[in-house]
Amino acid sequence: DTIKPFLQDVIRVDGLAGSLARSFQADPFFMPQIVGHVGIPSLVDWLGHVGMMGAYTAANSLVTPVMEPIVNDMDDKQDKFTWRRRMEAWKFGSG
Repeated sequence: DTIKPFLQDVIRVDGLAGSLARSFQADPFFMPQIVGHVGIPSLVDWLGHVGMMGAYTAANSLVTPVMEPIVNDMDDKQDKFTWRRRMEAWKFGSG
């Protein structure tokens, strides 16, 4: 029950990776304790979410800067609206 809020918290991929790396360096046996406490199914589910956050972070960091000027020059208002909402989803879905 103690670790479940950690698994449900809103996090950033870069902060999480750094935190987990430092924890693993300080105590390599810490990870097996987490796995034993939360269970494999919960951890796999959580890793899926972290993976998607990584994908959204990559899209926001790599695709948005390229697409933003193109979107701003679009004539079709519906396409412009759709692309802006997509880029917002990448931004806010990335943590």
